[in-house]
Amino acid sequence: MVIGHPNEELRVVITMPVFRDWDAASRLCRQIDERAADLDGVAIRILLVDDGSPEPLEGWAPFAPAHITRIDVLQLRRNMGHQRAIAMGLCLIQSEIECDAVLVMDADGEDRAEDVVRLIGGFRDTSGSIIFAARQRRFAGAGFRAGYWGYRLLHRILTGVAVREGNFSIVPRSAVTRLVTMSELWNHYAGAIHKSKLPFVRVSVDRGRRLGGTSHMDLVALVVHGLSGISTFYDVVATRILMASIACMIVLALALAAVVGIRLGTHLAIPGWATVAGGLGLLLMLQFVSMSFSLVFLMINTRQNMTFVPIRDYRVFVGAVERMPGGPSGATEAPGHVQGQVQGQTSS
Repeated sequence: MVIGHPNEELRVVITMPVFRDWDAASRLCRQIDERAADLDGVAIRILLVDDGSPEPLEGWAPFAPAHITRIDVLQLRRNMGHQRAIAMGLCLIQSEIECDAVLVMDADGEDRAEDVVRLIGGFRDTSGSIIFAARQRRFAGAGFRAGYWGYRLLHRILTGVAVREGNFSIVPRSAVTRLVTMSELWNHYAGAIHKSKLPFVRVSVDRGRRLGGTSHMDLVALVVHGLSGISTFYDVVATRILMASIACMIVLALALAAVVGIRLGTHLAIPGWATVAGGLGLLLMLQFVSMSFSLVFLMINTRQNMTFVPIRDYRVFVGAVERMPGGPSGATEAPGHVQGQVQGQTSS
């Protein structure tokens, strides 16, 4: 298929991780169904990933979509966090669902239905490039804005990559095939795309407001999410810290040489000053040497160990795949090997 050809149908699967926000997810799916009327030659299917919600589907309002072909829910066996839930959805789509592109978004409504149309339209116009929604206006307090600015600065210093993207994006099937083999996808979706070296473009969008409920992302979860993004570039971060440590050791060595020179070659030294300055300098040098060796051996060990490969290992966490009530046919099913796995677990 030639992506973007007006006479051929574009098959898009929208995947969204959901943790308790079933009311918001239901409203968002209705909005997407309404907006899908503006898309000619596009078949939209939705895969909701239930990230171990304590009350599955509580708050979901069944409806009969007019333009969405079907809505399914992938139930995970435990709470994995929304980044890993996204990875699960991509792996299932890669294994089980035929499509031309996958659109990743959040289910709370902050990723807006009207921007779904913009991303899909842009995807067709750019002949199948990855498109990220770059945030412009945000409905957030001053504290969050300051923290996010600080995180972006730290991320740029440690990785060399400027953070402007979140989860909201559309990815061609060929890119999904590469992403699901990357261990980085297990921790951070956007970071994995950066690490994959796949080209992408940005479309400026405003962030919407939640359609219901409250956010489950507290301060700890936000910090963990940020650190997960940085960990995607672990080798780059470790190398930069190692180079900074070596630079600091060189500066300290020059400072120690200056201390010894002043102490032995001049009468400017205050009694006891050279001993204190020299001892402190040596202590700092030992700290940097210890840090450098730890980073080097940790990098070597990380490269030698077998890592988690999402497309190979995700099935351990997958439960059933069900068609949502109120859909086009109202049926319930679990496709392919997932159905077999569920039946095998039940019979045992």
